[in-house]
Amino acid sequence: MLKEILRVLLFLTLGLLNWTGLAAQSTSSKGTEFWTCYMQHIAGTTGNSGSSMILYITSDVATSGKVEFADGTAAQSFNVVPNTVTFVTIPANQFLSGELKAKKGIHITALKPIAVYAHIYASSVSGATLLLPVNTMGKSYLSLNYTQLSNSGNGNPSYSIFDVIGTEDDTEVEITPIADLTSGKKAGVPFVITLAKGELFQGLSATDLTGTKIRSISTNNGICKKIAVFSGSSKIGIGCYNSTLSTNMQSLSSDNLFQQVYPTSTWGKNYITVALKDRNYDIYRIVLSEPDTKVTLNGVALTKAQFVKNLYHEFSTIGAVTNVISADKPIQVVQYTPTQNQNNCVTKNEAAGDPEMIYLSPIEQGLDHVTLYSTGYHKILASYINVVLPTDAVATFTLDGADYSSLFRPVANNPAFSYAQIPVSSGPQTTNTVNTSSGTHNIKASKPFNAIAYGFGSAESYGYAAGTNLVNLNEFVALKNSDGTVDDDNTVNGCINVPYKLQLTLPYRTTNIKWDFKDNKQPIVDAAPVPKRTVVKGSETLYVYEYSGVVSYPIAGDYTVVATVFNPFDDDCGSSKEIQFDFNIAELPVAAFEKTDNCVGNENTFTDNSNLKNSIAKAWIWDFGDGTKGNTANPKHTYAKPGNYDVTLTIVNENGCQNTSVKQTVHIWGLPKPVFEADKAVCVTKPVTFTDRSTSENSNIVSWVWDFGDGSALVTRTAADPLTHTYNKTGTYHITLTLVNAGGCTGTITQSITVNQMPVVDFVMPDACLSDNPQFKDASSIPDNSNYPFTYLWDFGDPKATAANPNTSTERNPFHKYTEARDASNPYKITLTVTTKNGCSFSVTKSFVVNGDQPKALFRPNASNTYCSTQDVLFDNLSTVNFGKITKVIWYFDVANHPNDREVYTADQFPAGNIFKHNYGSFDAPATKRYTVRMEAYSGESCVSQSSAEVITVKANPSATLSQIGGICVETLPVKILPTVKYGITGTHSFTGPGISQDGTFDPSKTGPGTFTINYNFKANNGCDYTEPQRITVYPTPTVNAGSNFTMLEGASVTMKATAGSDVVSYRWNMANGGKAVGLDRDNVLNPVASPIENSTYVLTVTTANGCSASSKIDITVLKLPVVPNTFTPNNDGINDTWQIKYLNTYENATVTVFDRSGTQVYFSKGYGLPWDGTFKGAALPLGTYYYIIDPGKLRKQLSGSVTILR
Repeated sequence: MLKEILRVLLFLTLGLLNWTGLAAQSTSSKGTEFWTCYMQHIAGTTGNSGSSMILYITSDVATSGKVEFADGTAAQSFNVVPNTVTFVTIPANQFLSGELKAKKGIHITALKPIAVYAHIYASSVSGATLLLPVNTMGKSYLSLNYTQLSNSGNGNPSYSIFDVIGTEDDTEVEITPIADLTSGKKAGVPFVITLAKGELFQGLSATDLTGTKIRSISTNNGICKKIAVFSGSSKIGIGCYNSTLSTNMQSLSSDNLFQQVYPTSTWGKNYITVALKDRNYDIYRIVLSEPDTKVTLNGVALTKAQFVKNLYHEFSTIGAVTNVISADKPIQVVQYTPTQNQNNCVTKNEAAGDPEMIYLSPIEQGLDHVTLYSTGYHKILASYINVVLPTDAVATFTLDGADYSSLFRPVANNPAFSYAQIPVSSGPQTTNTVNTSSGTHNIKASKPFNAIAYGFGSAESYGYAAGTNLVNLNEFVALKNSDGTVDDDNTVNGCINVPYKLQLTLPYRTTNIKWDFKDNKQPIVDAAPVPKRTVVKGSETLYVYEYSGVVSYPIAGDYTVVATVFNPFDDDCGSSKEIQFDFNIAELPVAAFEKTDNCVGNENTFTDNSNLKNSIAKAWIWDFGDGTKGNTANPKHTYAKPGNYDVTLTIVNENGCQNTSVKQTVHIWGLPKPVFEADKAVCVTKPVTFTDRSTSENSNIVSWVWDFGDGSALVTRTAADPLTHTYNKTGTYHITLTLVNAGGCTGTITQSITVNQMPVVDFVMPDACLSDNPQFKDASSIPDNSNYPFTYLWDFGDPKATAANPNTSTERNPFHKYTEARDASNPYKITLTVTTKNGCSFSVTKSFVVNGDQPKALFRPNASNTYCSTQDVLFDNLSTVNFGKITKVIWYFDVANHPNDREVYTADQFPAGNIFKHNYGSFDAPATKRYTVRMEAYSGESCVSQSSAEVITVKANPSATLSQIGGICVETLPVKILPTVKYGITGTHSFTGPGISQDGTFDPSKTGPGTFTINYNFKANNGCDYTEPQRITVYPTPTVNAGSNFTMLEGASVTMKATAGSDVVSYRWNMANGGKAVGLDRDNVLNPVASPIENSTYVLTVTTANGCSASSKIDITVLKLPVVPNTFTPNNDGINDTWQIKYLNTYENATVTVFDRSGTQVYFSKGYGLPWDGTFKGAALPLGTYYYIIDPGKLRKQLSGSVTILR
């Protein structure tokens, strides 16, 4: 399945592939005229699975053209947008079916050079080829195919195929098939056909046609004409063909092959093969142009016996193997990708691959730059490029501008060359859009290389030569600079206004050369040419002739020179031979570029803005002015030192024409050098000063950007002034200063600082009077307990301090005596400054008063005192001092009994209104107690006054106990609470609270469930009150329902449907009279089973865990079976006069129906309150038997039988 490479492949595979490497070369795949054909395909052209053919046309310039059909089918015009793909669908009537000669050539022409790709495809069976321009075609070919086996059935055989197309009228072609053709033409027997322009011949064979000779021959000693030759297969599988496999060809996945063949004259003598990556098995064929060619494979000579039919040698390799192939005469090497899962006659499960045929290019036909496309269609999973180039050029190799030299490895048998298998990105896997950026790759090197592009998917693959020359290596014309000193300094294209010599290379001596410049002038004949020099190539000697004049072209364009020579070795093309040289003359490019000034150490970008004058750049030579060079279109360069550098660009186009730009000066700025300093002591919450010490070489600093490392906003300054920053947390911070100079260059430095903890400063001041020498005590700390010891500096704020009594101190807890009293209106200001060992300091100032030295203690009991023992006794503090305030009082509330018990209050603890209180503790006996009270008042540490004593009397408080209710149920009757007052204290009392009367009767029905507090209030006759509380919990009455009354049949059992609250813990069933329940299976469950035999009333009593209970009753009516007599005697004797049916009266809705023997109803009643008396309509019925139906209702079934009336 050749990989459907081509719906999208083309747009760069062909177009750009050859534009850079071959575009301007007369022997490239780019041209203005092409021929192709719609080769036979296994699927034909009919039905949904039939084949189709499409052309992909691309160019690097805008152009137009047309596709014409030799059979007269309407031509199709096309337009090409640069670097895109134009699709042209080939009509189905161009399909070649069977072996035939027909006017079916497809002719493509364009106004400007294009590249064309032809693709023949069907579902999973497709093949494609790059088309070769007419000017590259030759006159002698060998068909290159492969062993013809496939998975097609016998009813639809597949064939090995060749097609030959005439490019001019009266083209004589000799074909020598290597195998019998389907038309009957025999192997080895030449036959000649004459083709008109566009006429073709398709040959088919069931076996491999490799080696079929196809050559143009002269007509009447005329010049041989060019022909186009294609080889392929309508369907083929490539793998291992042993007897086992060949009998099961259906397992061999197959594709068609379709390739345009290179003329034999373009074959080379030296090849290097590289295995396809991620495929373990490769197949090769070495095809000879002449049977006596000597060939070596990896240095080992191949014998004639190793060549099939003296034509080709086939070999395979396993693994990543390279091969070096050399010959003394031109050969062609073909590389084949086998069917998926084929591995040297052993099935190998591989994820990808399918048959493909790739014509390899010889070393002699290399290129130095190629643009190619790695397709993603159809379902390609991975793409690769294999490259072979001289080892000394590996360092110059780039792929898409990137250095890939590290992937190259020396070729094992020729280390002068190296190879690489390079994975590359693929294009899109659909054909919905064309994306020239995806899958497009550019490869370049300083010397020519050979390359193939390929890729694999599941049962899919593609492959082609990434670029090749098609030069006749032994017979050609070339341009040579007229002032050149090197004999082989030749080129195939040139530049305007440059004088050139024309050199003709031949493999023989000639006696006549006619130079035709195709300028409408008479050709110039050299009747006695003399070789300028000879060149020995292997076993051949080449003769180089030179046109005697100088040629120069003032106008750019395409030109042709034809050298007609006498061939002393007359062949089927006669003794005259035309050697056509198509070449291009390009205008000189105008080199120009854009540059940027930058900072030292940064990359400078240079952008090529050259005017190529409708040509393509081949090389860029940059001189960066610092002794270094560059060779890419838009290089980046880094200067090591600041300064001015003169830069030039020399641009070289594809023809080798070059121009050097005007010199431009690049200014490289020096980088600023940031330096800064911070305060030595860095403390949390305290501003830190940062001082800039930065410099900048050859440029002023214009911006300072500070990052303080604590998450705060960046600070940008335009001057180097010092600045401050405050840190709110301790720790290590990384401060970054970024500088920008006038050239936009930046410099950055990061330094670390440690932010230390600040001390928490505090101190304790004593109360002081004028006679005191007060001590001040440090109470400072630090949160992390670090940085001890501290240093201290005290300032006592004393203007009257002396040298003997200084105003400052460095002690931790110093003393200082004041000589002047001051109050809060004019206090002393005491300041303590504490400094840590890291230099962090903080100061605290407090106000300090010095009181007078003459306090006077005085108090009196408060007028509101009741002196009851349960209440506080209040005292008014009336103490004074001659200046300032009282700072402390000490109370002795029971001097007589507890002289050492005291209560101390400092000024900040004085109660509101200076009213102090003391509780002597509750007592109920004796009736009173006496206490002696005294106090001391202070105005400082040593200034104190003692009051006189005061005696107070405290009265006893009554107390009582109450009878306890605890918990009680709501349904309980009211309960009386009884109080007992101790020690016979008299007075009045009452009860208060929910559910209780004043006399103490508690009724739970008034409160409902809950917990309640009631109070017993007693007021003694001595004026002291007493309250005794009691908490009572009232429990709820449980809910219970014995169920609804019901009726049941005698002998039945019914489960009671009683319900009760979730708090119930016990159940008890009784009869209504209180007796034991009769007729229940259990009497201690909520839902017992009832089976009474008489009407019964039951009572259900439930009880909670708290002992609360409730009851509910239920009536059960028991229906007994009616007793029906079978006779009665209605004779009015008062005995048995009516039909008495026992128990029927308990069935309220029962019906009784009686019939006589004839079925006549003689009696009916609903309910049986009045028994039947044996009459019907008021008249006595005759004696006899009657029949009844009694329906008691829904509880019982109907009763029926007979009753006899007797008299």
